[in-house]
Amino acid sequence: MDPTKRVVPIFAIDESNNIKHFLGTGTFVTDVPLLATALHVVKDWPGPFAIAVLPDTHRIVRAVLAARDEAADLALLEVPGYPASESVRLAEDSEISSNQVVVTFEYGTTRTAGKSIHLAPATRIGNVTRTLNLTDRFGKAGEEALELSFPALRGASGSPVLSNTTFRLWGIVIANVSYHLLPAQIETVIDEDGQLAGAMQFMLPQGIAVHVKHLRNLLAQRQAPLGGAAG
Repeated sequence: MDPTKRVVPIFAIDESNNIKHFLGTGTFVTDVPLLATALHVVKDWPGPFAIAVLPDTHRIVRAVLAARDEAADLALLEVPGYPASESVRLAEDSEISSNQVVVTFEYGTTRTAGKSIHLAPATRIGNVTRTLNLTDRFGKAGEEALELSFPALRGASGSPVLSNTTFRLWGIVIANVSYHLLPAQIETVIDEDGQLAGAMQFMLPQGIAVHVKHLRNLLAQRQAPLGGAAG
């Protein structure tokens, strides 16, 4: 799978199509297709949005907010000027488990230098360590949240959590939890007598993703006929 055809960076732009800020990551889903991301990636920018598709980062395409779920921290964008050739399929709830390898493709290492934005996409691989209830911290977005074995770096919000075998979407990255994995590295300090004087631990945070069921509900609500019940 070539992720750059399905996963794209999202930018804030002005009315003259000048890029103002890098906002986060989005993933094309369904046959329409629509761009799924975390709502907090786009909700605070009052102007238009755009995406870029690698490797031609000089060509940006406008995007508009099509649907949102404030409680689940999810948004759908339409990109009418870009006919996405490929999209990601949504996983069924029964496919999600902690014994399979997952991967995410993100633009979390993107750098901004003055008026220049340097895209540096990254792939992370690991697993869902567990699903858990974090509604006290994230509200509805925390229902059956996916706890990841890798961190969500700045800019990774909105990136997809995908099965490494089927490439179906399990969830959308939204944040890090406030606790950490076991230390990624421990450095010990030995005194002059050869005794242990102390140890320094370097920790990695754990990312959190919204369960795909919430995205499925948002898609159903958007596609439901006016006056009809959401699926």
